[in-house]
Amino acid sequence: MENKRFIAANGCEVIKVVTDSGVTGYIDASIPVDAIEAWHRRLSADLRRPIAHSRRMLRQNQRRVFRRVRTRTRRRRPSPSLWLPRRGRPLIVLR
Repeated sequence: MENKRFIAANGCEVIKVVTDSGVTGYIDASIPVDAIEAWHRRLSADLRRPIAHSRRMLRQNQRRVFRRVRTRTRRRRPSPSLWLPRRGRPLIVLR
């Protein structure tokens, strides 16, 4: 792996990383080295897992979100208990 530091056109210090396989990456030099190493370990562990694992985790996370499937399109009539006042004389007498 080959590393090279330089200053970009916007004035930020950048590290150019070229891997053994020929992949080139650019990293901002202000990011701590420990954070980059931890990110690399996490990324390589994720890439070692089978694709089915990530799909399963995505499906589980989507299941936790509650989405309403159906909404009522028509308004229903109120029940008879709502017709009667709470105190005093009833407005409608049910026989």
